[in-house]
Amino acid sequence: MISILLLIVIYIAFISLGLPDSMLGAAWPLMHIDLGVGVSVAGLISMTISGGTIVSSLSYGALSRKFSTGVITATAAAVTATSLMLFSAATSFIQLFPIAFLLGLGGGCVDAGLNNYVALHYRAREMSLLHAFWGVGTTIGPFILSHLFSNGLSWKLGYRTISLMQYAIFALLLLSLPLWKRNAGVGGEEELSKKTGLGEAIKRRGVGYGQLGFFAYCGAEATTMVWSASFLVYNGLDEGSAATAAGLLFWGMTTGRIISGFISNRMGDERMIRLGELVIILGWSTLLFMPKEYLAITLFLVGVGYGPIYPSMIHQTPRLYGEDASNALIGLQMASAYVGSTFVPPLFGLLSRYVTLGVMPFFCLSFFVILVFATEMKRKLTPSA
Repeated sequence: MISILLLIVIYIAFISLGLPDSMLGAAWPLMHIDLGVGVSVAGLISMTISGGTIVSSLSYGALSRKFSTGVITATAAAVTATSLMLFSAATSFIQLFPIAFLLGLGGGCVDAGLNNYVALHYRAREMSLLHAFWGVGTTIGPFILSHLFSNGLSWKLGYRTISLMQYAIFALLLLSLPLWKRNAGVGGEEELSKKTGLGEAIKRRGVGYGQLGFFAYCGAEATTMVWSASFLVYNGLDEGSAATAAGLLFWGMTTGRIISGFISNRMGDERMIRLGELVIILGWSTLLFMPKEYLAITLFLVGVGYGPIYPSMIHQTPRLYGEDASNALIGLQMASAYVGSTFVPPLFGLLSRYVTLGVMPFFCLSFFVILVFATEMKRKLTPSA
């Protein structure tokens, strides 16, 4: 019973991770006007958030040897809530950069901490559903902003609203700290002193290929998220239809993770990764010759393929490299993932200026070739795979 209650708290906390992830893009059309800057500045702010996330992800291994997951998650939630409140009070775009870095610091610890905890103590199904709840969180922010904007209200109120929701989740996490302690008493969390440091953990066989896989996957995923609508417009859809169709990618990812939640326990992490890779290759290959009227359906299929890969890669970490090293390595995996999602989409943007947006399927498929290579090499080097 304690384990189930704690899992519910973890799912709610992961919704909080998704809440701010979609806020900047949804609010920016009005934010940049109020702050007196160009549209392109959003990319710099997004990269600053990612920078904070990378730093905190890399720091998680050391923090986890001094503090419990519950304490780290609650503290990170408070940091995230405070940074969102500061966003709502910003009067200059320069002020956004330190606030954005602070937001990334909070998000990285929540991401690494909860992924590590679920990978250690729950099954593949719970891991897949955990990431589906992140998808739920990403839909709430734009919905709130859309309601506010339609009533002539400010983006600042939207950020304050999300901040208050984060403070409520912080309060819930504080109240749940006894649950984390009681769960530790029945094997829910190993002793802090037994956790391996990052310097020792990265020496385990196959770790390098694992990091390459996270970089390649998240680079392709983020490129698809950022450039799908532009790709669809390039292929003849109008802007409104392209925006709607691009949204089906997120629905596909959430659907893929929900489906994965029902079958991953039986199939196992390796098979789920391979199944996702197969669906993605099928989806991108189909996208090359589909009539424009069906591109949205194909993009949904690509999203379904994306769905199980990331949570399955995380969930197998303790089994592949040892439970004592998972705290350090999952933090490192989060950092590799954010490096990919931060730098690969701008790389494609630069490429598209000299070639064409039409090469996006080939660009993403090239990263999936790297992913397949990395996951297969990792499997060969880790006897427990």
